[in-house]
Amino acid sequence: MAPDAAVFDLGWLTRATVVRVDLDVMANVRVMTEANIDAYKKRIAYRMIGGVATKRPFHIRIPIDGHWYVAVDTEGLSASRFQAEITIVA
Repeated sequence: MAPDAAVFDLGWLTRATVVRVDLDVMANVRVMTEANIDAYKKRIAYRMIGGVATKRPFHIRIPIDGHWYVAVDTEGLSASRFQAEITIVA
């Protein structure tokens, strides 16, 4: 896991739920299942949805029912610190 990462446990979400991520800087937003967040933390291959949040707020739709996590980091970007707020929209 990137040293500047923050991980948020979203709990069980149903398909098509929208998650809003409010950031104060451009950052990577990675939405993952539990198995993938564990791999992300170990810095091994993982699957995710999301990407670099260049617009604020950043919205992402959950693809399938399940337990979901959001990892936010600035790996590869110019910022080193960030503030993130996660909201389940609908």
